[in-house]
Amino acid sequence: MIKKLFLMCCVISLITWQQVRAQSGAIGFHITMSEYDGDLNGNKHHFYSFKDRQVGGALSFQQYLNSSFNLVEKISFNQLRYQNDLKTEGFDADIYGVNLKLKYKFNNGYIFKEDAAIAPFLVAGIGGAYINSKQFNDLSAAKISDGELKGNLAVGAGILFQFNDRVGLEVANTLNAPLYDAWDGVDNGGNDLYLQHSAGLIFNFRKPADTDKDGVSDKKDKCPDTPSTAKVDSKGCPVDTDTDGVADYLDKCPMLAGSTLLDGCPDKDKDGVADLDDKCPDVPGVTRFAGCPDTDGDGIEDAKDKCPNLAGLDIFEGCADTDSDGVQDSEDKCPDTEKGVKVDETGCPADSDGDGVTDALDKCPQSKGDPANSGCPVVKEEVKKRLNFAMRGITFETGKAVLKASSFPMLDEVTSILEEYKDYNLKMGGHTDANGSNAANLKLSQARVDAVKAYLTRKGVSESRIEATGYGEDQPITTNATAAGRAQNRRVALELILK
Repeated sequence: MIKKLFLMCCVISLITWQQVRAQSGAIGFHITMSEYDGDLNGNKHHFYSFKDRQVGGALSFQQYLNSSFNLVEKISFNQLRYQNDLKTEGFDADIYGVNLKLKYKFNNGYIFKEDAAIAPFLVAGIGGAYINSKQFNDLSAAKISDGELKGNLAVGAGILFQFNDRVGLEVANTLNAPLYDAWDGVDNGGNDLYLQHSAGLIFNFRKPADTDKDGVSDKKDKCPDTPSTAKVDSKGCPVDTDTDGVADYLDKCPMLAGSTLLDGCPDKDKDGVADLDDKCPDVPGVTRFAGCPDTDGDGIEDAKDKCPNLAGLDIFEGCADTDSDGVQDSEDKCPDTEKGVKVDETGCPADSDGDGVTDALDKCPQSKGDPANSGCPVVKEEVKKRLNFAMRGITFETGKAVLKASSFPMLDEVTSILEEYKDYNLKMGGHTDANGSNAANLKLSQARVDAVKAYLTRKGVSESRIEATGYGEDQPITTNATAAGRAQNRRVALELILK
């Protein structure tokens, strides 16, 4: 029977061991010492009275359920010996027990911390007991039980002294009640008890929680949110080799102390550009030019700026154009030219027609003229004579605004003069004699200059260059009392005026 029980215990142990290894759990090796409490001692509960010391042993397996509960499987061998004071009655018993118990842990994070060094607990469960006992006194020795397999109830309490995450010392007291009363040689209908005292080493196979997967358990991890790729120290905090306040896994320059603003890299010239990225690490510069300077702040780095100490323009490779005339100061012979004035390649006011009058003052900048005439060509006297001659040759049919054919050569001459003097416009005035009403004469004079204007435009003269106004009889040049005078008053006056 004992062999069968031993075999059963081995099978249970093997199965339980595999479960413990596969899941989170622990194994314990215990030394036990038990006390009797039953019919022979009057159930007086003489706990911790080790009159007849008998040592046993136990093997336990614990499976982690949650922070408050463990499932405990315990296989034990207990030896009990009792003899009354008169040495007339007694027994010697071997009890093999297999119990399944639920363990409540006070170090569950609610009452005590899970990593508390002293961790109290309570246990309760059921199981089986194989009991082999015999009488024991000075006079005789006889078998009481040749092996009884009975049920067992167990409750207890204890303390786990946790040395670290892996090992602890468990001290416990468990009250066992085999469902069999006769194992002490007396059967009074009740159940005899025995108190098991145990002390054992607990080896924890539950891998400590490591939320951030950095190799340091949460209990010891002072930096529980560190990325798993980061190298950490014994406290679970990221390593900072150069002690610059930037962890190595974030530090672009982990071996050189630098600035937190520059991902841990140094900035020797204090320009806000890390030396790693600074093309001019020994001279303060600007980010735009990868740490190289722009001394005059004109947006052109000094290396490309021909005038690095004077704010300038891109088109002049960093040199200035003070008067904004499009010619840089170093080449500008007139650096104070008024803004808006057209200049030549030297930066001085332009004189396009070369007449000595700058374009800004020249009313005829594309025609070489006389400075005294605002830079415009002066109408020659002979041209004035040609114009007067043509003016006298312009005639109309009597009382009408119809040009006589004899007028055409004269008007062609006027067209020729206007083509020669492109900076001038033609001002025409239409006049009549005093015959007829004033209103009729005014209308007739306007119609006649309009007829002249129409002829000239047909010949290619721009309409915008001709000003034609009829004045009627209001501006006579001589008397209207004679035929000769009236003939002179009937005229189209022509005058060249600057645009």
